Amino acid sequence: MLKTMVLIATAAIIGASVPQNSAAPSGSFRVDSHYSSAQLSTDGTTDYGKTKTMFTIGVGRVTGKVVLDNNDPAQSTFDFSIYPSTSMVTPIDESGKLRSDWFANVANHTLVCFHSKGVYPTADGRLRTTGNLVVTRVDRNIQIDANEAYSGPVYGAPMIHRDTREATFVFDKPGSGNGHAEEISGSTKVVREDYPQLVKTVLSTYWPPVVQDEHCQVPAVGEDFAGARCTGTLIRVPDFPASGANPSEDYPGPPNFNIVTGQHLTISVNLQLVPRSEGQAGGGN
Repeated sequence: MLKTMVLIATAAIIGASVPQNSAAPSGSFRVDSHYSSAQLSTDGTTDYGKTKTMFTIGVGRVTGKVVLDNNDPAQSTFDFSIYPSTSMVTPIDESGKLRSDWFANVANHTLVCFHSKGVYPTADGRLRTTGNLVVTRVDRNIQIDANEAYSGPVYGAPMIHRDTREATFVFDKPGSGNGHAEEISGSTKVVREDYPQLVKTVLSTYWPPVVQDEHCQVPAVGEDFAGARCTGTLIRVPDFPASGANPSEDYPGPPNFNIVTGQHLTISVNLQLVPRSEGQAGGGN
């Protein structure tokens, strides 16, 4: 009897000493746009077309919501939007309607949305989800009259372009975030032939650098006033490759010369998930 109790106690000690895998997060989360980002990459050639290469077009902000259900992964959902970081919130909704008058005098807007229709666990522990990938592009013609009465460009009526195709994202197992949040990363690949409008729109959009956790302060106005002072973490991406067929002698680009082919588009998202029960500060839906 004593020997049996010793064995049980020993087994308990050994079990306690073996590190246990932390349970995957479960619940409803918002995507924090202050820390979430999407990297957009496509293909090209270098060495005068002799060598294929992949490069980053740019990085966008991400907002949205995610539901993770450990007991029944099929009930999980991913709904998020990708947009240029010219603003902290999406300037347009999925239909192309402006969300604020602040964005009215802008020539164009781009929004890429994903809405999952089912989530399935893979054999290696990841999550595979198929759904609708929607691209919305708003363009406005600009009229500039160079005369004495000129007071700035005049923007025409918005022209809304919207297209939807099916796509599949594969997400890695969520990892620990910054203490109160979880991080999850995933990606999808799109072929231009299958979704030409998306590839064309992403390639023609300006994606400014993303600054995570950006915080700006306006100092007191004085003689040395130079505007708001901002801090944050800049997400750096490689320089966009030069394009063209006949570089001149004073061409400032790389000596091996790059061409953008854009036959494939890879969208990689890194989402920081904050429980929706917490405050809504920090962006997101």
